[in-house]
Amino acid sequence: MKSDDSLQLQVTQQIAADPLLRNSHISVQTHGYELVVSGSVNAFFKKALVCSTVRKLSGIKKIEDKIVVVTAHPGQHPDSEISQAIAEKFEKNFGSSHKNIEVTVNDGNVLLGGTLKWKYQKLLATDCIAYIDGIRSIQNNISTATEPEPSVTEKDVLAAIYSEELIQSDINIKLDSHTVVILGNVPTLFQKKLVEKIVRGVPGVNEIDNRLQVVKKNNPNS
Repeated sequence: MKSDDSLQLQVTQQIAADPLLRNSHISVQTHGYELVVSGSVNAFFKKALVCSTVRKLSGIKKIEDKIVVVTAHPGQHPDSEISQAIAEKFEKNFGSSHKNIEVTVNDGNVLLGGTLKWKYQKLLATDCIAYIDGIRSIQNNISTATEPEPSVTEKDVLAAIYSEELIQSDINIKLDSHTVVILGNVPTLFQKKLVEKIVRGVPGVNEIDNRLQVVKKNNPNS
């Protein structure tokens, strides 16, 4: 078992290795394999990124997130602008179901309510708005219906991936209940993110472990 100091150093290095987080002010406290991450970032998606980055380390049991979002120019993005951006994202990602989501924005703090059919939709509601400028926090109180979630099959996931004409690479997946592990190589970071976005939209997918490697193809004429 690693010492607290060793784990703290590993977590700190993991965060610093991400280009999007290098200029963030994050501190880490460890107690066994339970972590408290605190500090500040300038965008909400970076707050979520810190936790997802740390969670990839083996053995982590619990992460307490005390990170706050401090925007460079407070008031630059009024609540009405944020609400409109959220409405557009929800309509694009949920279709007519977006009408079942209740949204309240107060000084950049977003409260989500209402009812959706599936648990993966609740998770998507947070993920699809995380990059909207001006959001300081998201509290997701959306309820989900009691119907059993749809089962996920390898055939369904691969069919969704290859329905996108841009995806020409050989991609493999592994299923662990409602978690999808994505394996293989793609030529660009854009395609890696695109594959993850497609898989996230497959009914029944709750978690994604994106292990795709970006490997640029050699130019035969070079």
